[in-house]
Amino acid sequence: MFHLSHVLGRIRNRWFAAASFVTGSVWSAHLAVLVFHWDDNVRYDTTLTLISLLAGIMTTFLIFHLALFGNKSRLRLAGGGLLTMIGMATMYITGSEAAIAPDDDRAHFVHSVLRPVDLFLLFGVLAAMCLVYIVAWRAMRLQRQALEKLAYTDPLTGLLNRNAWDRYAEKNTVNRNAAFLFLDLDEFKSVNDTLGHDIGDLLILEVGQRLKAFQNKHRQIYRLGGDEFLLVALQCSEASAQKTASDMLETIKAPYHLAGKVVHVSGSIGICLGSVPGSSCTTMLKNADAAMYRAKLSGRNRFFTYREGVSTFFLSPLRGTGNGLPKSIAKGRGA
Repeated sequence: MFHLSHVLGRIRNRWFAAASFVTGSVWSAHLAVLVFHWDDNVRYDTTLTLISLLAGIMTTFLIFHLALFGNKSRLRLAGGGLLTMIGMATMYITGSEAAIAPDDDRAHFVHSVLRPVDLFLLFGVLAAMCLVYIVAWRAMRLQRQALEKLAYTDPLTGLLNRNAWDRYAEKNTVNRNAAFLFLDLDEFKSVNDTLGHDIGDLLILEVGQRLKAFQNKHRQIYRLGGDEFLLVALQCSEASAQKTASDMLETIKAPYHLAGKVVHVSGSIGICLGSVPGSSCTTMLKNADAAMYRAKLSGRNRFFTYREGVSTFFLSPLRGTGNGLPKSIAKGRGA
């Protein structure tokens, strides 16, 4: 299964690898500037030189880490900016101190070069780094939001898609007061076969727009694929779930005016409540799916609430063909 975090992990490692080369180039250029001011007798203190390089690399890592990952609070960004300034100053100053020259040359360098130029150059570099950091953070944040929207949003309806549901099911446990409402359109295949897939897409689009009216901070709707939708309600009693299902069915069966044609469809809904013991999100979905199938067998355009022990033969992977079902159920005559 595709996970955005895997992609971001590879991007992070590549950025960090690139950061060491970028910082190494800046650091080398900085030391080269110092060399041009002195003669061939210049030497470098190994310890200070390595500290200067390490400070530059760690500072660059910090910039990319804050820009790409974690909570982007103002306090964290301000702290990151301060640490960036300290890191760049450390790289610059220790790099300057690492160069060892004859006393006369060093005295001449300090008075003629460092005094008038260093403060201006130092603060100019730090200001530029802060600006680069802000721009990079904003660009990467927008890029991440775009990638997440592409990965977790259904392009047709604008609802969350199957990837988003898989992520939710993986990271969350079932709330005892939760309810899952699994909706499947009745005779959607007939619409596709008789009116064409373009009309079918328009129908799914309109259904998605109607279902958005049932979303709020405690309810989220996913399009799982085809004509299947799932409403997850975090705070919902059985009576409230059944009322919501009834309202959804009334909304779904209203006529659709699509490309000059009037289309009529209905839906069947299966309800599974979080009070069922030992239920995971995946189990809740399977139980709601089984209840939805029971609603279809009961005459369509209705809902059915899952009860423990009723789903044994409704979980057949070949549902709709009659395989694995008692013949009387498969033919719609009742058990």
